[in-house]
Amino acid sequence: MELAEIVMNPVRQRIFQYILIHETGTVKEIRKALPDVPSASLYRHMKILTENSILMVVGENRIRGTVESIYSLNKSALEVDDADGMAVQTALLGICASFAKYFSSGTPDPKKDMLLMTTCTLTLNDEEFMNFLSEINQVAVKYMNIPVKEGCKQRQITLISAPTDRQVN
Repeated sequence: MELAEIVMNPVRQRIFQYILIHETGTVKEIRKALPDVPSASLYRHMKILTENSILMVVGENRIRGTVESIYSLNKSALEVDDADGMAVQTALLGICASFAKYFSSGTPDPKKDMLLMTTCTLTLNDEEFMNFLSEINQVAVKYMNIPVKEGCKQRQITLISAPTDRQVN
């Protein structure tokens, strides 16, 4: 399984979000944060992430004769040398596929579902751009920390940065 295929799965993305926010987590803690994900599915996704070295066991809790693993992200496994752009293209195809699935569902309602696509061009130096990304990250983490509750709707946000062919001197 390719890295992009592994990380583009919505449930696995939510597991990443949990681990990114909390730095570590057990299956029990993640299950509590993702109550809409069936236990069998959660265990299957955790196994895929662990087998592909994206998550690693960093500790254990001994509870009444059983061992509960503590997981953390293996950040080095997520660093991809993608000189040919295949991982990015695979990820973009995954995004396209989710939109195609939405629009072919028979009941798409972009206005009601608050479908949004926007593009802007920023002219920033590297430090300003890193500050911009840091601020976006802070806002995203704030809202990712809101627990799953009845009546919520999942929405996926993707931020893509790409250089343009124009350099400002």
